Amino acid sequence: MRILFIILVPVLLYPIILIYFNKYQDILIKSEFAAIERQGLTLTKALALAENQYGLIQNNQISSPALQSLIPKVEYGSNIRARLFNMYGNLIADTKASMKYSPFVKVSPLPAVDNTFSIKDNLTKFVSLFSNLISRPLNLPIYKDNTNFLFEDFPEVIMALKGKTKKTLRQDSKGKLYLSVAIPIKNIRMVRGAVLLSISGKKIEQELVDLETELFKAFGLILLATIALAIYFGRSITNPIVRLSNEADKIAEDKMLKTFNLNQFRNRKDEIGNLARSFFKMTNELQKRIDHIAEFAADVAHELKNPITSVRSASETITKVKNFEDQKKLIKVIQNDVERIDRLINDISAASKLDAELSRIEIKEINISRLLETLVDIRSSTIISKINLLKHTEDVHILGDENKIAQVFDNLIQNAASFSKKNNFINVRLEKNLENVSIMVEDNGPGFSKGSLNKVFDRFYTDRPKNEKFGNHSGLGLSISKQIVEAHGGTIEALNRLNQKNECLGGSVKVTLPEKKL
Repeated sequence: MRILFIILVPVLLYPIILIYFNKYQDILIKSEFAAIERQGLTLTKALALAENQYGLIQNNQISSPALQSLIPKVEYGSNIRARLFNMYGNLIADTKASMKYSPFVKVSPLPAVDNTFSIKDNLTKFVSLFSNLISRPLNLPIYKDNTNFLFEDFPEVIMALKGKTKKTLRQDSKGKLYLSVAIPIKNIRMVRGAVLLSISGKKIEQELVDLETELFKAFGLILLATIALAIYFGRSITNPIVRLSNEADKIAEDKMLKTFNLNQFRNRKDEIGNLARSFFKMTNELQKRIDHIAEFAADVAHELKNPITSVRSASETITKVKNFEDQKKLIKVIQNDVERIDRLINDISAASKLDAELSRIEIKEINISRLLETLVDIRSSTIISKINLLKHTEDVHILGDENKIAQVFDNLIQNAASFSKKNNFINVRLEKNLENVSIMVEDNGPGFSKGSLNKVFDRFYTDRPKNEKFGNHSGLGLSISKQIVEAHGGTIEALNRLNQKNECLGGSVKVTLPEKKL
């Protein structure tokens, strides 16, 4: 955002410069018109007095040199051009025509051509190009410099002969400005003629060029400052990104995952800080995943080692045993261990795929009430224990993957059935809280041992009933259930059901999931 703001500064500055420049140009033109009008009023008063006393305008007796002599020598002096019209619109005097009669003609040789490079001249040319970019096009009428013309060529003269002062801004063929003011000559409320005062806008143009030069200098300084700031802030962004990139390369090369630390960037309050914190979080999660895989591999190796060792020992012993009954017993041990290994491999395969499956689960709305009803109906036909579903009358909805959620509660029901006594019952209790849904699967078995409440969800941990055949369970069922529940934003915990005498009535596994608000 900072770099974007800095880049936009010159762009935002341009319309401000444009508005100021055009407003200043209008002020200069208005001021120049006011000065010409003041000079013209002085001249028309003198001409009105001469007309009143001698009728000089009516008789066309005012010559161009005489008109030149009447122009006040203050403000513009001889730089202003005056043209006198009688009441019929005929031109009777023009100060430009009087110039050829002046005896004071100064002749000087042309200056030598200067071919040297001039910084000032080139800067002026560049400023002129810059001026064309920021100045407002005027689209003015054309100024005519000829001495033989009709008053109809100047609409302002027509207005002056009607008794109104009229100001007009024009351009010559080269685009130079000319200001004209036509003022009526009045004598006893009658218009006796008109004076047209014209002057080049060179003064205005020069002031505008001076202003443009200063604006260009200011714009140049702002541009240089913008470039410098953009480079500074660009480096303040690129340097951390380069650091993060280097750290990512080191992680890819497995050089420093555990030692990754960019606290100086993580503490920043900008986008770089957000990126660094996200990167740090990613590396922590990656490290946890690596540690998880390493622990899982170690657990798998440990769990497979026991049945493999047993198979090896039985296979080595069977060749030495001559008794047929003993051989049958050893073969049975080998078969049981092979079955256990096969069961372990299947469960390990399912557990290893779980992370990938959970990363691409389809989140849909689930009617947990109906899902539990279906599971209870199915398991009631396969489990000896009676299954009771205790729930609210209204349906309760959650968000998640229906197959994975069904896998969790099916596993919990079967696990409870393995601990329940014959003809005892299992309760599946559905409760609704403020923001969550709680599902408890309860049994009437011996409950969890004191040291197992915090361990039952660990991989390969088993605390099976004594009468159950060894190796029927891998110890991954509750661990997988925990992964699925936590992936859905829920929690799972093991509890013992106690009576008032603090006697154990059985075990319970409680699952809490966020409710989907309808």
